[in-house]
Amino acid sequence: MVAPTLEQIDATLARLSAAVAAQAAILMELESTPGRALIDPERLTGATCERATTALAALADAWNCYRTLTELLTAARAVRGDKVRVDARVTAELDALLHGPTAVPVLPGAPAGSPPPAVGIRPTELADRTDAALGSVRATIDEILAAWSRLLAILSATEGQLATADELAARLRLGDDAGRTVARRLLAELSDLTAADPLAVPDSLVTRLEAAVSTAQAGLDELARRHDTLPQALRVAAALLERIAALIDRAATDADRARSRILLPATQLPRMPAGVLDDERHGLRTWLDRLTAAAAAGRWKEASRGLDRWRELADATLISARRFADRSAAPLQTRDDLRGLLGGWHAKAAGLGVVEDPDLAQAYRHARSVLYTAPTDLDRATALVRAFGAAVDRRAAAGDGDPVPEAEAEVEVEVEADPVGARPDRGRETDRT
Repeated sequence: MVAPTLEQIDATLARLSAAVAAQAAILMELESTPGRALIDPERLTGATCERATTALAALADAWNCYRTLTELLTAARAVRGDKVRVDARVTAELDALLHGPTAVPVLPGAPAGSPPPAVGIRPTELADRTDAALGSVRATIDEILAAWSRLLAILSATEGQLATADELAARLRLGDDAGRTVARRLLAELSDLTAADPLAVPDSLVTRLEAAVSTAQAGLDELARRHDTLPQALRVAAALLERIAALIDRAATDADRARSRILLPATQLPRMPAGVLDDERHGLRTWLDRLTAAAAAGRWKEASRGLDRWRELADATLISARRFADRSAAPLQTRDDLRGLLGGWHAKAAGLGVVEDPDLAQAYRHARSVLYTAPTDLDRATALVRAFGAAVDRRAAAGDGDPVPEAEAEVEVEVEADPVGARPDRGRETDRT
């Protein structure tokens, strides 16, 4: 084997010196960084403890290799000196120190998991072994620190959310609930595991915690909405109650008017059930009064939930009240519609100039007499009005009669519409409303 030149030896010595200087800086950084405390196996458990133990063993090996390499380089510099030329013996000694195999002594009390002792390892390989150990230690610290940072951020955010939820619960005068109790238990579990074994924290635990906090917050938000909107909800309910009461009153009034003015079967206009508003137990008004009193006494949850059920019944009652009101108003509306229809056909007859035709005049008087006599027989009135209208349409289709000027037709209609005075035989017509 050809012996290296002095230039080659000096180059190797420079490279190894630079490597040792860089390793010294990394070792000092690792020992002084706050992350160094994160790999203390005494405070860790599980997977994180195993990784930390392995990292400490690698760090100890890095120090051992660094010291061995430093001692070797110190010896080599002493042999090399500062001479420009050296003899073959010095060159051979430097070659043995810088290129030959060396042994790394075994550390007393080496940590578990330490690499096996190095025997017959060259200085450049020793430098590579130190670099690898330092890289492993740094990667482990970075991994544990990243896990801790992520989990501490989650813990901090969750604690803030629960604190906000507790403040809201205090404002609503609520005690602990199952949702927040579960969230706190999961928070404590995550906190303990984060402190002892952050690398082993399962994603499912974080997911369960976030879901529990979200559920608890959503429940409180709904309760806060109910609490804050309850006064307005009670006012809206009171307005709805008044609408229902007004419809019931209108239906009763229209039904009474219809019974006195329209000839109806006894069962055609049924009334709303008695007590729908004021029944002691189930009346809408008495129930709403109880809910209002409960809210005033601070029992807002009871009042809010009761108001939901009250609203269901009130909405159904509103539909029924409208239906009864429409049915009660229908007979009088039908009568009024027939009166309007009769007046329209009479105006048409006047426009055709056939309003004085004896048959048409008789049909008109007959229909009008029934429509303006109380109680009105709607079935009979309907048939008579239709018969009069059909007769007018037939005369119009046949082209009978001469058109009457519009002004004259209006005068004639106005006279015909007055049942009093102009037609003495209309004295029996008693219902004009």
